[in-house]
Amino acid sequence: MRRFVAFLAAAAACLAGCRGADPGALGAQAPDAKKPNVIVIVADDLGYADVSAYGVKRIPTPNIDSIASGGVIFTDGYVTAPVCGPSRAGLQTGRHQDRFGFEYNNGPARRDVDENLGLPVDEITIAAALKPLGYRTGLIGKWHLGANDDYYPTRRGYDEFVGLLSGATMHIDPSVPGVRWVRGESAEGGGGARRTPLTQIVEGPSRQVVNNEREYLTDYFARRATEFISRNAPSKDPYFLYLTPTAPHDPLQVTQEYYDRFPQISNEQNRVYAAMVSSVDDLVGDVLKAVEASGEGDDTLVVFMSDNGCAAYYPGMCACEPLRGGKLTHYEGGVRVPFLMKWPAQFDGGTVYRNMISSLDLFPTILAAAGGELPKDRIYDGVDLRPYLRGDVSAPPHEMLAWRRHPLASIRKGDWKLWKSVDGAYTFLFNLAEDPNETVNRAQSDPAKLKELEADFDRWARDMVDPKWPSRPHTTYDVCGTPFEVPI
Repeated sequence: MRRFVAFLAAAAACLAGCRGADPGALGAQAPDAKKPNVIVIVADDLGYADVSAYGVKRIPTPNIDSIASGGVIFTDGYVTAPVCGPSRAGLQTGRHQDRFGFEYNNGPARRDVDENLGLPVDEITIAAALKPLGYRTGLIGKWHLGANDDYYPTRRGYDEFVGLLSGATMHIDPSVPGVRWVRGESAEGGGGARRTPLTQIVEGPSRQVVNNEREYLTDYFARRATEFISRNAPSKDPYFLYLTPTAPHDPLQVTQEYYDRFPQISNEQNRVYAAMVSSVDDLVGDVLKAVEASGEGDDTLVVFMSDNGCAAYYPGMCACEPLRGGKLTHYEGGVRVPFLMKWPAQFDGGTVYRNMISSLDLFPTILAAAGGELPKDRIYDGVDLRPYLRGDVSAPPHEMLAWRRHPLASIRKGDWKLWKSVDGAYTFLFNLAEDPNETVNRAQSDPAKLKELEADFDRWARDMVDPKWPSRPHTTYDVCGTPFEVPI
């Protein structure tokens, strides 16, 4: 009886605070199912080659790597867009963001507020789906899905929020002794020398301003995350933590502590970037230690990933191997990201999973692990990964995945990848099994495969809707030796 009352209380709380969630559409919890704690960590603009578990040893990431050694590393893990806002919209909802018009970034911050852009209020976030199942939910870090009241995290399923609503902010006051700051051109904008009212750190429903400018922001988020875990772990109810540090997104800033770890890197920009990646690795280490200290390590599902590829519009900062390209492009380096998962009670450590998966899979996987069911009133594009990772299902989770940011369109089906500009500027066809770096264009030599993938993409696109707002002016940058114009 107490369990039923607790469920009703959680559902009532969600009705009051989860805009867009329909508790009647959310599945019920199996009475005696074990509900894991869930932590999803999303780094900002971290490239595939920036995690040493993927074989490129330019930046050591031992804490992130430990998720792979203790769980699963996905070699072909994808996000739904090569840019922050749309990627996060897909992850939060389990639905491709083009189903509800979130095709382009909703920034910069002033545009976001003035034009009232954000995640539609009738979309259900993973936090809103978990609340009726008894979860306590927290968001620490970057939101980037709308700054106005209807989109605010505590109205979208999160009990607690501390972080930024915009796409970027200063990591630290540059006047603090030892701070290294490389000024550069950003496609999104990292702000000036100080935070503004639209890029400040705020907390709670009242948007209380957090004056933490003299503490490195990654360290601050790590501290708040470990506090959340230690405070919530003793409860009989499970927790969901969505932890989204702003590093290594610009501005390229780091403290002396991290900078001093890379004396072997002579290029100042690349040294600061490596140091920022190292700060994210420390954050992961702090979180994992807090989980183990809580005594609930076996029953905690931890996911680590990036929202898109490395910001390759900073010349020479990102690796061109093993994947070409980065953020904003539809090359593999823009949409295939470091993606790791650990759940000791369910998955064997050291597992390497080579089939395609998507950030869209997190929603159904987490919800099913929590004992819930997907709402029946909408289409979901992800799948529950648990039977695939346990070996119960041998077929791949997805036959194909597709991406659209007009004029760019791309699709991967099996080993084949099509990327084209629909305005006719270019058409690329690659066989990723033979050419993972996408160097040999087979559009002319394999016309039948090109036609097949174009038809598959067109069928997929028929279920999508037009963008709710336009792209900002396009940008052009050199992608591993080739200039490209890409939308933001």
